[in-house]
Amino acid sequence: MVALVVVALQPVPGYMDADYYYAGGTQLASGHGFNDPFLWNYLDHPQGLPQPSNSYWNPLASIVAAGGMLLTGKINFLSARIGFVLMAATAPLIVAALAYRISRKRTLALLAGLLTIFSGYYLPFIVTTDNYSLYLLAGALYFLLLDRLTITKSIMLGVLAGAFNLARGDGLLWLPLTLLAVIVLTYQEATAGSLRSPKMRSASNGFMASLGYLLVMGAWFGRNLVVFGSMMPPGSGYVLWMTSYNQIFSFTPELYTFQSWLASGMQEALKVRVSAVWQNLGTAFFAEGMIFLSPLIIVGVWKERHSFRVQIGVLGWLCILLAESLLFPFASVSGGFFHAGTAFQALWFALAALGLDVCLRRIASNDKKLTQLTRLFPAILLVIMILFSAMLVKIRVVDSGWNEGEYLYVKADHFLAAQSARPDAIVMVRNPPAYFIMTGRQAIVVPYGNVQALLAASRKFNASYVILEQIGSSSPLYDLYEHPEAYPEFTFMGVIGDNHILFIKPSL
Repeated sequence: MVALVVVALQPVPGYMDADYYYAGGTQLASGHGFNDPFLWNYLDHPQGLPQPSNSYWNPLASIVAAGGMLLTGKINFLSARIGFVLMAATAPLIVAALAYRISRKRTLALLAGLLTIFSGYYLPFIVTTDNYSLYLLAGALYFLLLDRLTITKSIMLGVLAGAFNLARGDGLLWLPLTLLAVIVLTYQEATAGSLRSPKMRSASNGFMASLGYLLVMGAWFGRNLVVFGSMMPPGSGYVLWMTSYNQIFSFTPELYTFQSWLASGMQEALKVRVSAVWQNLGTAFFAEGMIFLSPLIIVGVWKERHSFRVQIGVLGWLCILLAESLLFPFASVSGGFFHAGTAFQALWFALAALGLDVCLRRIASNDKKLTQLTRLFPAILLVIMILFSAMLVKIRVVDSGWNEGEYLYVKADHFLAAQSARPDAIVMVRNPPAYFIMTGRQAIVVPYGNVQALLAASRKFNASYVILEQIGSSSPLYDLYEHPEAYPEFTFMGVIGDNHILFIKPSL
């Protein structure tokens, strides 16, 4: 029911990631396969439209979206969210089971499950076409399975590691983490049980976990080999050497190399990464810990510090934090770490409930008069979480114009049609996936850089129009935004909201 309330408030995906996954789902459900009729970056040096999809983001969310649309036979956003709603509804049950496995207390299991339903900062994103509900459910299953390993459990853990990776590129980190967890836990259990050949059992379960991972990722690696000539999509390596987030939209990503990164200065590079670690720790406290749950999570972690699943959870979280912050500092603080952290959220909700129980027991043991009062605290915490989540949904979805950008694209496309734009004319915009899903028109991203970079991209892909959206004074395109008449390569056509629409004159 909570998930469906959020569904009702979100008629469109709302931001580029979700737009991209939904667009990919529509392509799959329509029988067009893994191909994009738009470009949102130039990292893999695309040659034209359509182009192979998922050269940067991985495809699992699109596959889930396509499944919902194939189920209903309708290509629309409501159908695309069926799988995400089901995952959002199932995750609290698994989190409750996890909390019960840790605490053996039904009340704490119930509290953890309810905290997952009203998931704070995650609630505005839980049912859109993104990886949040998928990661939340997969993380809950992962930590639930992480004890008393069998061959079947080892395979399932490998499958979940594959699911993390098929959903997100940084999900690759779950493979070594899973192999470490399976091998070490199997060895500990075999040794404690005085079983023969603990090393052989560890190696066997590690192999089965690897097999489970390949059951999910093997076909995708094969597709990448056929399409791109490598198991990993090309171009992503450029991101390692970028010195600002917007460079991901550069038309010439090959300029970003290890040498160019060194030339920018080691002191600045270290400063950026230290800042990223600090900002992501803030994300952990404020977003993943919901502010008021963070102290309870820490108490719960300390209480269960000898638990192997908690040790692996903390180790995995630290690895994600450092990998995101040090390797991809700009992407991580722009939402990457918040995305990736969803996989640990089930464990944190379970430990928050345990941490509250530990604190209340300590209070009651110090003052017997407070014993009755402490019984109200779980309900108080839940009410706070409900109000906090409702406030965030209101701020992020209702008040911020969740769908404003997408519907401006509809108005802009109607304007172009009224100006006799050809149906196959390509448009340059800030968010090409959104433009495509809202209008059906092919689109490419306005590249990072100056007017010459914009013209170079438009010439290569034969783009006829550019929509400049709220260009700030610090942008190299600000003068074109404010004074298009000064540029003979363009013809100013009109304004839709804050969007300036220009015609790009054909090259002579």
